[in-house]
Amino acid sequence: MAIIKCKMCGGDIQLAEDRTFGTCEYCCSVMTLPKVSDEQRAVAFNRGNAFRRAGEFDKALAVYERIVAEDDTDAEAHWCCALCRFGIEYVEDPATLEYIPTCHRASFDSFLEDVDYLAALEHSDGLTKRQYQKDAMKIADVQRGILATSQNETPYDVFLCYKETDDATKQRTRDSIDAQDIYYQLTQEGYRVFFSRITLEDVAGTQYEPYIFAALNSAKVMIAVGSKPEYFNAVWVKNEWSRFLALMRKDRTKLLLPCYKDMDPYDLPEQLSVLQSYDMAKIGFMQDLIRGVRKVLEAGKEKTPVAAPAAAPVEQPAAPTGSTAPLLKRAFMFLEDGEWNSANEYCEKVLDQDPENAEAYLGKLMAEQHVRRREALKDCAKPFDGSNSYQKAIRFGDSAMRSELESAVKQIKERIAAEEAERELQKKTADYEAAVHAMQSSVTEGGYLKAADRFREISGFKDAGELAKQCDEKAEVCRKDGVYAQAKRNMVGEADPSRYETAIGQFSTIPGWKDADEQIKFCKRKIEEIKARQEADRIEAERNAEEQRKAAEAAAKKRKKVLLIAASAVAVCIAGAIVFASVFLPNMKYNAAVALAEQGDVIGAYESLIALNGYKDSAEKAEEISVKYGKEIMKIAAVGDVVDFGAYEQDNDTSNGTEKIEWLVLDKSDDKVLLISKYALDCQQYNSTEMGVTWETCSLREWLNGTFLNAAFSKEEQNNICTSTVTADKNLSYSVLPGNDTTDKVFCLSIREAKEYFDSESARQCKATVYAYSQGAYKSSNGNCWWWLRSPGSSPTNAAGVRSGGSVNNIGFGFCGYEGAVRPAIWVSLEP
Repeated sequence: MAIIKCKMCGGDIQLAEDRTFGTCEYCCSVMTLPKVSDEQRAVAFNRGNAFRRAGEFDKALAVYERIVAEDDTDAEAHWCCALCRFGIEYVEDPATLEYIPTCHRASFDSFLEDVDYLAALEHSDGLTKRQYQKDAMKIADVQRGILATSQNETPYDVFLCYKETDDATKQRTRDSIDAQDIYYQLTQEGYRVFFSRITLEDVAGTQYEPYIFAALNSAKVMIAVGSKPEYFNAVWVKNEWSRFLALMRKDRTKLLLPCYKDMDPYDLPEQLSVLQSYDMAKIGFMQDLIRGVRKVLEAGKEKTPVAAPAAAPVEQPAAPTGSTAPLLKRAFMFLEDGEWNSANEYCEKVLDQDPENAEAYLGKLMAEQHVRRREALKDCAKPFDGSNSYQKAIRFGDSAMRSELESAVKQIKERIAAEEAERELQKKTADYEAAVHAMQSSVTEGGYLKAADRFREISGFKDAGELAKQCDEKAEVCRKDGVYAQAKRNMVGEADPSRYETAIGQFSTIPGWKDADEQIKFCKRKIEEIKARQEADRIEAERNAEEQRKAAEAAAKKRKKVLLIAASAVAVCIAGAIVFASVFLPNMKYNAAVALAEQGDVIGAYESLIALNGYKDSAEKAEEISVKYGKEIMKIAAVGDVVDFGAYEQDNDTSNGTEKIEWLVLDKSDDKVLLISKYALDCQQYNSTEMGVTWETCSLREWLNGTFLNAAFSKEEQNNICTSTVTADKNLSYSVLPGNDTTDKVFCLSIREAKEYFDSESARQCKATVYAYSQGAYKSSNGNCWWWLRSPGSSPTNAAGVRSGGSVNNIGFGFCGYEGAVRPAIWVSLEP
């Protein structure tokens, strides 16, 4: 079985040759899978997937195109080609934990019209085709969002392409500084330049693509800056200039200008080496570059000057005079670039010549607070009125500056106070919601008491006080129910009056609760009955002992008449004893067991027949009794025992009929017993579609209470299965609605029940029948399977389950996963 890497998270997926659709066990993503006929094909897919997930889309595309060249009908290879062409990467959404597509190569061409996507649809069908269509719609939505954002962007003249950070040192590269020098020079010339360090300063990294896409399409010139071959070939640098080259092939007015430094021009990437390039170390480089840019941008038109973006955001100091003016202007330019030490240094130079220059103190204050624009001072994290630079600016500044700075400090303090109030409100709201969740999810006395304590901690907020009282009331109900249940469990010792006496003591602590008073009377009657029976047994035992004594005396008198026994007689007696032990005694036990069955003591008969270990047809008769008197057998079974009930195909050989179902006893009460199949009996999807459903509306519930119920049980057996209220238990790790309670004959356990009835992971481990494995049930290396629970998972399209190792998977498995095994659970009535 080949190993394929998950397209989303990179986890290992064991892939059968005929499987083209499945669910990743690690990230629970439902996805299409390739048809793999040999190990070499699997390696090719994994290599392409590794390139794509690393952002090496061109390399990945080349791998998948080779697969398509070998087999043009491979739908998954066509699909992966489409993903690479649009630069699709899957990232985990921290809110939903689902993997969603992001696009790194946006295009005006629709993904839904891509030739490889259409080829993937052509060569697939069924669930695989529908999954391609579903994933494509998500990508198309992302693409439309990128185009909508990009249309609002003002066109650019020049796009600067460079590597910002060195991978080894994690420091800013020299290329970034050289590109910034080019940025300033071109903006002084009046051109609008896309320089990511400044242009995308306030944009999150995951949201770059719409702005990069808009800039690439609008810019007439790209300047690619690099000082090392590996910088030019860095993933995202190459992604930008290769996309621009593709646009150049469609628009001859665009031009790409490579600019290199400290390297041989022959070391440029092959696609760039054929273009006119510039050596940045050469004298006059900047003038030559500007002239080349101007030739492209101003061909056939007059240049319209545009204010340089570098100067626009910064409020320059008001017309200082003398030799300090250039120094002060330079200081504010350093502030704009975030070079705080240089800005402070130049402000000090101004103060050396003019110690009372308020603008210089303002610049020092901005450098201290790491503020690029003076109007952004009001956005500082903390008030700065304790700063010496602030005090000097207030002292030497005019009324306008004093008003501006004092207003900024006031706004900061008001904002901090408002934020503190908002945080307090959010904390109380979060605590309230957590308490409500704890209240709604509690099923025990302790849970309700903890929820009540949480509400009391925020007493006075909303209706917290009233809800605390409700939790106290529910806790008291749980306490009384717990005492009542414990007392009922003590009422099982048919020959032990002390158990009933304990139950009386427990019922006495909850007078008036349910039928506790009636149960006390019942327990007293049982104690009287037991003691009466014990007294009768004592008298009977004394009578039997007296009869045995008299019989022994009579036998002793007879033995006195026997003086000698011949050796041959002894031998005959020994032989007779052997025959008696090996033939007559088992036969007597067999006849006694048959007699017990005829007299109606089926439990005694069943136990006696089982003890004969297959003598004659004892096993067959025991099975007949088990089938006919299953309820009586279940009555004597303890929690953890295995009983037979119903029949279902298990050995995958239909010629020999169905096999008896073995059930594990999970719980017992006076009138019914809870069973779960010892083995997983079948393999089913939780739901036939991926639309969000709950246990109430899923197709698995319909199958269990229809197809399975009718196949596994006779009409008489079905009548003995209780119609039970199945609770809609929540997944306490995720806030997914579980739906409503249902009434079912057959059901799956919930997360809570799986943890309550099985005390360890090893106890929850389960193997499937041969038939279930043949239907597609997952089989781990140790032969175990994973099986469904009815509780919801982390999203409306996941359901919880038990992993093959026995741990509970709260995140859940995708509804349409083909590998989900089924362990039905039933309550069986023990009443006549």
